[in-house]
Amino acid sequence: MKLDNIVIAADVIRSGTHTTVGDAFRECLQHNVSCIPAADASGHIIGRFSIRETLRIACIPEVAINYADLLGDNLGEIYLPEEHACKLAGLPADHFILPEFVALHSVSPVIKVITLMEKHATDSVFVIDDGVYRGVVTIEGIARRMLQISND
Repeated sequence: MKLDNIVIAADVIRSGTHTTVGDAFRECLQHNVSCIPAADASGHIIGRFSIRETLRIACIPEVAINYADLLGDNLGEIYLPEEHACKLAGLPADHFILPEFVALHSVSPVIKVITLMEKHATDSVFVIDDGVYRGVVTIEGIARRMLQISND
């Protein structure tokens, strides 16, 4: 299995622009990926924008995360109001760029991708060749490709 059959050509978000959280969510959802890289003005990848991490940072109090297993299904007044969702979508995506990301070359074997995903507890990695971003590889993309191969 080769990475070029699995790489998803999702775009990057540009730091320092007027890109909003809503814009970044749309880019992720359009390409069915959970995170996309963030680049500076020169195109150098400086971090990642993650749907999961953005929602965690913006919507969940730390105490709720610490006691998530104790939460019931009826939380009463604890909910995500629609107004909060609208405000979040309009915020600058720059506020949610995380500096850490996992990257590898397009010639890397798929087993290395899976191993790096496990080591870094992530479901996606960026493919970058000689400083040029090529796309995202997701764990779902690997599974999808395995199924395609098994059906051939």
